Amino acid sequence: MQTKNVNEELKELLKYSKQQIENFPWEDKQAYSAWVSQTYYFARHTTRLLALAGARTEFAAPEFHNRFLTHTTEEKGHDKLLVNDLKTLGSKMEEWPEMPGTCALYQTQYYYIEHQSPMAFFGYILGLEALAAYFGDHVNSRVEKAWGPKAAHFIRVHAEEDIGHTDEALNKIASLPAHHQTTVLQNLKQTLSYYEQMLNECKQQAKVRPSKAA
Repeated sequence: MQTKNVNEELKELLKYSKQQIENFPWEDKQAYSAWVSQTYYFARHTTRLLALAGARTEFAAPEFHNRFLTHTTEEKGHDKLLVNDLKTLGSKMEEWPEMPGTCALYQTQYYYIEHQSPMAFFGYILGLEALAAYFGDHVNSRVEKAWGPKAAHFIRVHAEEDIGHTDEALNKIASLPAHHQTTVLQNLKQTLSYYEQMLNECKQQAKVRPSKAA
């Protein structure tokens, strides 16, 4: 498999993701609060997953080991941005339990890293960072217009940073053997599928959750 194919597959998958992102009711306070909470629940695992991937990387691949560890420092504290965003919206994390799609999103990564290969984790990295790189500005614009910049810290940071991260992930995937690229692509598809499930669950939760005063 050539990296070009991974990139082309990503672009095809993002065409569908674009519809999901644009149709999400970011202007609905309950829906956006649900998204913030669920993003917190998977984002707080990011540094742990990166550290685990780095620890499980073979000694023969120090460039990947070092990249995972460097990426860990880049993601440090991002979950706190979400706590502040939700506080601005007048809510707390403990008011929002984890949803099944959220759990599936990050829990499967522990399996991939431990039982298949730490290189598989690039599928998760690529999927989530591509969403931010391609659609972050759009989402940030809508959220800031509806709820103000103090409710959009996480989105704003990732819209700015993840363009470079996406390119870097694609370059790393380019150097992987074909069998690892196949696993990366499998995880990429799975990640975006679970992310869609999470978005749908956020919308459903917004419909049944009592609204708070603004």
